[in-house]
Amino acid sequence: MPGAVVEGRGEGVLYDAIIIGGGMVGASLAAALAAQTGKRIAVVEAYAFESQSQPSFDDRVIAMSYGSRRIFEAMNLWSQLESLIEPILSIHVSDRGHFGVSRLHHTEENVEALGYVAENRVLGQVLMDRVRSTPHIEWLCPAQLENLQQDEQGVDITIRLGDTKKNLRTKLLVAADGATSRARELAGLNLQRSDYGQSAIIANVQTEYPHQNVAYERFTETGPIAFLPMTQNRCSVVWTVRHDEADAVMALNDENFMAQLQQRFGFRLGHILRCGKRHVYPLAYVAAEQLTKGRVAIIGNAAHALHPVSGQGYNLALRDVAAMAELIARHEDAGHALLLAEYHAARYQDMQRVYRFTDTLAQLFSNRLTPLAHARAAGLVLLDILPPLRHLLAKQSMGLLAPMSRMLRRMQP
Repeated sequence: MPGAVVEGRGEGVLYDAIIIGGGMVGASLAAALAAQTGKRIAVVEAYAFESQSQPSFDDRVIAMSYGSRRIFEAMNLWSQLESLIEPILSIHVSDRGHFGVSRLHHTEENVEALGYVAENRVLGQVLMDRVRSTPHIEWLCPAQLENLQQDEQGVDITIRLGDTKKNLRTKLLVAADGATSRARELAGLNLQRSDYGQSAIIANVQTEYPHQNVAYERFTETGPIAFLPMTQNRCSVVWTVRHDEADAVMALNDENFMAQLQQRFGFRLGHILRCGKRHVYPLAYVAAEQLTKGRVAIIGNAAHALHPVSGQGYNLALRDVAAMAELIARHEDAGHALLLAEYHAARYQDMQRVYRFTDTLAQLFSNRLTPLAHARAAGLVLLDILPPLRHLLAKQSMGLLAPMSRMLRRMQP
């Protein structure tokens, strides 16, 4: 286990970077920095190390793009992960009640897969295995951030670690503590928020027919339904419903829940035979107006939250991680104002581009107007018969339209 269990460390040490939050995004950044043995890194995490209660590492899944695969290759973690996750070989897009289907296939893009589906707990274990064997990364847990102050040379924070308080100082503070980020709040970074009026219901299901590594995105009048291929021939379902429907759907027993899901999705995978535990989350677009302030930078859900359509959330966060890891690795003082200004400019551009893409899809395909529905159907037909449009959509889905960090450029075929 990292240095979190060693008493007496922390105070009096000047860290190169402190990461607030050791969930999926914070752990990804720590793992990306594992090879930087000349750097002193600390992670402040609210849950005990590898705790089963860590919500980032539960039985939900993450849709990983091909671009995210390349980041994991650059981190030297892909070989540990590849056999534990399921590839997406094709994507099938349809609009319920209307003609028109579009299909993307990995062979058209000359890649092994368009993306991958990873269970959170599996990905979390791979990341924590890497961190556990890294002595220069100190894992402080269970700990809470209580105070933050900064000057031109560094950031001072106070944390509560168990029954004691510790004062830490760092050149750079990275907030990876999620949508309700305490670090973001203490740093004074403001948010923009736009409610979609929808909730996402998430469950894993078993279907009659094998998924054959096809990801289905089916748009309905209440929002999209995604069936993502998982290991053991399971599918992860993300079912978007209106807020006023969510409680009623969650209250259904499994049989009635599967019947309603079947009615919305159809029978492309035959009958839905079983479903696992359900989770529900309200959907909103959330974005920080500024990604840095002084020597504080925010990444992942602390900086942005997206509609789940097309599964862009973790992939956008992982590009934050790649850019931040390179910033810390390449510079003696990664918290310098000019460097963080460059980081903000690059990452904000990517964030806005992905937001426009996901928001347009969410708004366009949740609209009930009949003329717009016919236009959507015609658009899917055109997309299916015009290779340049299909290629552009595939590039977006694979996360290959974003400005590439050096980490990604090293993996460029």
